[in-house]
Amino acid sequence: MIKNLLLSLAFITSICFADLLKPTDNAYLRATHILFEWEQEPDAIEYNIKVFNSNNEVVLDILEESTVYIGKDVFNWNSQYYWMVRPVFESDSFGEWTDPYSFSIGESRLINLDVDNYNPSLLQDGVMVYSQFQPYFIIGAVDIYGNEIWNTDVAFMNHVSEFGELYGIAEDRGVKFNFNHEYLWISPENTYQIDSHEVKQIPNGNFMAFATIFETGPIPIGDWTNYFQILGYAADGVTNEIPWLGLRIVEFDKDTGEEVWSWNPFDYFSMDDSDLYGGTWWDAAFTGFFDWMHSNAFHFDDQEGAIYVSHRHLSRISKIAYPSGDVIWNMGLPAEYETGDDNICTDLLFSFQHHIQLMDNGDLLFFDNGNISDLLFGEDDPITRIRRIRVIDDSYCETVWQYDLPPNLHGLGMGSVQLLENNNYFIYTFGSGLGQGECSLIEINQNQDMVWKATSQNPNTAWYRSYKIPSIYPDAFSVLFDGYTIDDANNPVIQLSEDSIDFSIYNKGGYNQLYSYSLVDVSDGDAMFNYQEGTFDLEAESSLSISIPVDNLEILESDIYFRIWPTHHSYSMKELNLLIKADTSILGDINFDDQLNILDIVSIVDIILNDEFNSIADLNSDGLNNILDIVQLVSLILE
Repeated sequence: MIKNLLLSLAFITSICFADLLKPTDNAYLRATHILFEWEQEPDAIEYNIKVFNSNNEVVLDILEESTVYIGKDVFNWNSQYYWMVRPVFESDSFGEWTDPYSFSIGESRLINLDVDNYNPSLLQDGVMVYSQFQPYFIIGAVDIYGNEIWNTDVAFMNHVSEFGELYGIAEDRGVKFNFNHEYLWISPENTYQIDSHEVKQIPNGNFMAFATIFETGPIPIGDWTNYFQILGYAADGVTNEIPWLGLRIVEFDKDTGEEVWSWNPFDYFSMDDSDLYGGTWWDAAFTGFFDWMHSNAFHFDDQEGAIYVSHRHLSRISKIAYPSGDVIWNMGLPAEYETGDDNICTDLLFSFQHHIQLMDNGDLLFFDNGNISDLLFGEDDPITRIRRIRVIDDSYCETVWQYDLPPNLHGLGMGSVQLLENNNYFIYTFGSGLGQGECSLIEINQNQDMVWKATSQNPNTAWYRSYKIPSIYPDAFSVLFDGYTIDDANNPVIQLSEDSIDFSIYNKGGYNQLYSYSLVDVSDGDAMFNYQEGTFDLEAESSLSISIPVDNLEILESDIYFRIWPTHHSYSMKELNLLIKADTSILGDINFDDQLNILDIVSIVDIILNDEFNSIADLNSDGLNNILDIVQLVSLILE
């Protein structure tokens, strides 16, 4: 009789598997690297995730110990898929599958690349992200084989931080955005025209960018003089008559968007200094204004209190004191080129440079376009160089490392360089040398061997910058709690086995990240926990276990509000309301109602019939849930 009662009741109750989180049902994605995420299931030791294509063919079937998985190299553009998950318990028993969710992947947008992988063993792992503006606008990412894996058109990207934060412009406004196509910060509207070259977040959390400013100035004497005079200008080197375009450096408050600091070049630089050899005055004749500085990069150094700035059209790199704004030094060409007569390190002879960066050891790394290098060095063709130099005593320089690109890869404009984790250099060049467009990404090792190269199949392609990054999901992480279960009202519960909350963090995003967390006890009356918060560093593809001790052991039950997030990606915060129960459990109380009765028998029968495993229901500690546990439970009830 008891047996029949148990079998009939087993079909009445069951524990529902938690929800699928990402991709949401019917999601439209613009990536082929797909982030899957689901909720924790009680007693699961890992999870089985399965993905089908529209032909009902299995394209992915894997086991994952956390609740996040990034699927790579199995998904195609312009395709539809279905996914589901089931828990795996001890003794390799499986729970029920979730209902399937569907998602679709949009169209590929990038121009195809030709890839030469010269030495795969020396190649830094990762993906390449870049901003394309010719022949059409798009931001995209490719893998090492040149396969497109992500695209967006929400902004023009100019910077990626070491934590995977994206910065750029959208409709003349500075923006911070993410790989989910979301804006995280936007500069004030209708106040500033933000220049496209550089937007960053500085260590105090504020944002910094270039903003345009004009002042009227003279037209110097040169071979363009007659042409300007035909247009009606005096062009006598004295008369202030043409707009000069400069770029202010502006700092915006991170919360209000208000300007809190700025640096105006017209207050510190002389109009006696300008480019006379690179064609910029001829450009002015056609545009009606003189692009004086064309500042294209800055690096904020919080330790030294200085900003390093690249001014392309002056062939000048400046070190500016922050916050005073005083110019500590200008680095540039010799005085005879009339771009300044107080420059340091004039023997370097760089010109029209891009992408100035300060390395951790204080070296300066930049992309020397070398637009007038044929004039400066007496070369047949202009040469683009990668420069890594060290400034000594703010007065002279030594070259630490230099790489000369072949003449066909000379970059007339744009360009970037990045020092990778394996000490290779990742380089983007416009590749306009020798009259043939060859827009290329290359990776060079310290011995100057070309390890890898990718070139656009369209010779008219132009990008701005490119970065090699670990992943398009820097914010991917999961949290698993010890003692996690679900009560009869389907609310999450942490059943304490000790005097602490224990959980594990899994960093799945490929980046080393700083994480923050906070815990607030929101119970009415006495609290089990005082307010707690903390931070910790977690390396890429690693996990960490954390314990938060109980502050008041006399409290047996408490409601908490728990938050955890990557510090640099707060939008991905996980927020949980949890019921915390002290370890006052009765042996055999499967449903945690503090009673031993038929409902506990129903629960354990349900576990057995669903081929699941629950450690609390393993009354004889043999690693199995079976009839022996039911027998022991009946005995406990009768006692």
